[in-house]
Amino acid sequence: MSNFVYLYDCKHARQRNARRVSFTKDLYGFLYSWKTKTGIKQKRKPGLLDECIGAEAVADSAIFVPGEYQGEFDSLFHSYQDILTVRIFEVLEEVL
Repeated sequence: MSNFVYLYDCKHARQRNARRVSFTKDLYGFLYSWKTKTGIKQKRKPGLLDECIGAEAVADSAIFVPGEYQGEFDSLFHSYQDILTVRIFEVLEEVL
């Protein structure tokens, strides 16, 4: 099965900050906390990169995706197409 590299850039990042933050949280996950009677609790919500084994951020705005997870990443990037420009490259061979 093929592997892919997704290169993305956020258009109008300052104008649509909430959508950009939402995309980042969906992709990378986030840590949230809340107060309880016993103190502050924390929990991490995993992002798509955490859920897809072998997928990894290889540079700023570049994601390596194993072919078996291409559908999930296509869906995520499609849902944010209003703020992102995306280019997808198929990896044919790893040189090093």
